[in-house]
Amino acid sequence: MRAPLLKLPGWHKRWLYTSFAVLLTTGLVWLLLHYSREADALPSPAEAWLMRVHGLASMLALMGLGMVAGSHVPAGWRLSAQAGRLAQRRSGLWLSAGLAAAVLLAYGLLYLIPEAWHETAGWAHAGLALGVTGLWAWHRPRRHGPAG
Repeated sequence: MRAPLLKLPGWHKRWLYTSFAVLLTTGLVWLLLHYSREADALPSPAEAWLMRVHGLASMLALMGLGMVAGSHVPAGWRLSAQAGRLAQRRSGLWLSAGLAAAVLLAYGLLYLIPEAWHETAGWAHAGLALGVTGLWAWHRPRRHGPAG
């Protein structure tokens, strides 16, 4: 049986899943549009709109992650040691680190990273996003026998 603080309410799961689905979709479609055009072609008007929606979804995702950080993470940290589920703790640490790196890289792309490095940093951000998706799948609760 999972502790109540570890089980996210349905609305919170929908919030996170929706915001992350929009983030992944807008990011992947932007990459497709941006890198499939001719080198001398003007950017598609859709690229700017995709980034606007991507930015909005990132704010919503950060709000959802803040809620996770306030309840799920501390409770999971304590209970994973007590229940002998150190794999959950390890995957949660990797997931948190991956999310933090993706967020910091996104911030850097907007405000700190010189234009000459944008392409490399953008691909690193995209790779982190896909990696975080895999980490989330690894972190999801594992079904154990009746003892829990």
